[in-house]
Amino acid sequence: MLVSYRANAGLMRALRQFAQGRDHASFCRKAAKLEISTCQYLADLFLVHRKEIKHPDPQTAVSFALVMLISTLIELILADHDMKNWQAMLPRDDEALKSELLRSFLRYLGIEQKAS
Repeated sequence: MLVSYRANAGLMRALRQFAQGRDHASFCRKAAKLEISTCQYLADLFLVHRKEIKHPDPQTAVSFALVMLISTLIELILADHDMKNWQAMLPRDDEALKSELLRSFLRYLGIEQKAS
């Protein structure tokens, strides 16, 4: 997801800004519906491995973990404010960021990350 957000940041940023405009209610509803259905599709894919998820409510956990991941990517990549002030608190590069995002996602679900 990180690679996709980076590669398509300009387009995604423009679409989000357009959808948030008040004059585009119909487009906004369609975009939100597509975003939700895509997130649900991803959650369903993860839930194929439900037995590995130690969280007491796997369905809610997967959905919430995806929301946390997507929100983080939006804030770090698509938000139009300057993130330079936060650089000292963030992973040093995208590989480290991917690693931290994966670790937090899996830990929230209660899945032990396999050593690579």
